[in-house]
Amino acid sequence: MRNLPQIAVCGCGNAGMAMAADLSMLGFKVNLCELPEFKDNLDPILKNGGISLTGKTYSGKTGLAKLNRITDNPEEAIEGVELIMINTPAMASKVFVEALSPFLAEGQTVIVNTGYWASLRSKEILMKTGALEKITFVEQNVNTYLSSKIEPSHAHIYNFKRDMGMSAWPASKNPAAYALVKKVYPQMRLCKNVLETNFYPGNPSVHAQINVPKAEFFFERAKQFRFYGEASMCASKLVDAFDRERIRVAKALDCDVCTYPEWLRKAYLYEGENIYEIFGNVSCEFVTRWANDAGNRRLLKEDLCYFFIPMEQLAEVVGIDVPVTKAIVEIIQIFTDFDYRANGITLKDLGMQDMDKKQIINYVTYGYV
Repeated sequence: MRNLPQIAVCGCGNAGMAMAADLSMLGFKVNLCELPEFKDNLDPILKNGGISLTGKTYSGKTGLAKLNRITDNPEEAIEGVELIMINTPAMASKVFVEALSPFLAEGQTVIVNTGYWASLRSKEILMKTGALEKITFVEQNVNTYLSSKIEPSHAHIYNFKRDMGMSAWPASKNPAAYALVKKVYPQMRLCKNVLETNFYPGNPSVHAQINVPKAEFFFERAKQFRFYGEASMCASKLVDAFDRERIRVAKALDCDVCTYPEWLRKAYLYEGENIYEIFGNVSCEFVTRWANDAGNRRLLKEDLCYFFIPMEQLAEVVGIDVPVTKAIVEIIQIFTDFDYRANGITLKDLGMQDMDKKQIINYVTYGYV
């Protein structure tokens, strides 16, 4: 491979470690960056001389992945790189953007690998430092890897995705951004805009839906669990019902998205008509992963606050009822004692308050109404 972009991977959790290691194995020059308050995460990697990588990797390689630079200094991490990949939960992506923003250079591309409207949420930060006009900001529907941080310097990849969606904001910057990202992940699909990226199937289609039918098990009885192995037929029906609403709203916004089971079959090459059949297969990598209450609640906060709530509001704009979506929010917040609507992302937060459908589409396409 020639003309490989130099990459900075930001975030040292499950996804960031897997991505940094696997891309290094592919021959990319990779800098790994962590926020200063979490710099202790880097010490084991430095001591190990890199990241130990195992599993079903995209690169097809395992072993010790050596990195170009390991740092908690944002300026050092992104100096001279073309592509900056942020791998954090939705609630932390703006923290990284804020740390990186003063040092972003002309022509760099920033991609948040699990988007949750990160480009629109970060606009004000980038404007304050003058970085907005210098860079291209991209969102991906969901991270490339199904992975875990087995030990402080050991990443294990259970599987990788063969189908992912991305778009820049505004979408008028898509051609150059897509050409760059395709050098890293050729399986990446170009979405029309960040509306389509966020409505593309991913995490919001499954976590709350598995929780609802087995709420007593998850919230009261179990300390640890193989989360996806608990997918029931009722959960599968709830996934399908939510999908119908998600797809209707997406279509009303001129977006083309598929069902979650269809995406699972494309992304992971799984077999089955629904999640009950897919996750019921004992060889499915999803089923082998352990989870706990804290992790489950974080995922629910991420999915509901950063997708369900904006989706409800976008549904109102296009005049579509979403009773299943609203019911899931109401039920889950009873079980978790957390107000997702009060803490959720609104159209005002996304810069789309009081816009109609045409204005919203213009905004995500051109950056203005």
